Amino acid sequence: MSLRSHARQIVRQLAFRDVRHALTTPGQISIREAKLLAELVKSLDDPGPIVEIGTLFGWSTRVMILAKPQETELITVDSYGWNPLGLSESEHFDVTSAILAESKLHLNVSQIRQHKADFFRTYSGAKPALIFLDAIHSYEETRKDLEWATQFKNSVICLHDYTNLWPGVIQAVDELGGPHRIEGSLCALRQGVGYEAAGNIAHGQLT
Repeated sequence: MSLRSHARQIVRQLAFRDVRHALTTPGQISIREAKLLAELVKSLDDPGPIVEIGTLFGWSTRVMILAKPQETELITVDSYGWNPLGLSESEHFDVTSAILAESKLHLNVSQIRQHKADFFRTYSGAKPALIFLDAIHSYEETRKDLEWATQFKNSVICLHDYTNLWPGVIQAVDELGGPHRIEGSLCALRQGVGYEAAGNIAHGQLT
């Protein structure tokens, strides 16, 4: 084998290893978790949209697309600022856009490229039937996500990565009474939970 061929083989092996690690690393939705997510979507009787915060490559998005009625809108939001493959923001957005292209064209899916804080501030649509949170997993950011989601009384709220790998997610969820249902690291909250307004939000007191 020539030196050039050997070098190419090494590069291919390294690329395969990196891609395999990125696509199997903890944090990707599992089959067990996908089944619970699909069940939650199928059980909805509210006509409002489904809102997903944290698209990544659209794996969980597609689970919800398969489970929802065609007429139910699904809005998936991501800034595309991080991905496990090290793609640029534009590359990441383009790849995910291609993955979701058919669904956007035919299945009432809206792909929003926006920071979640800006989406929260400007959202003026109908009360979501279901909100799926899978974005930044620090306590502070998960808490912000939940504060936004719980303002919509009786929307179904679920989160990914409720696991010891992400103690901030556990803390924020447990302040709302903990999971109502859980499969793997995907959990659903009890409907109607929420933080009290104004000063009580800062102290983690429950309604």
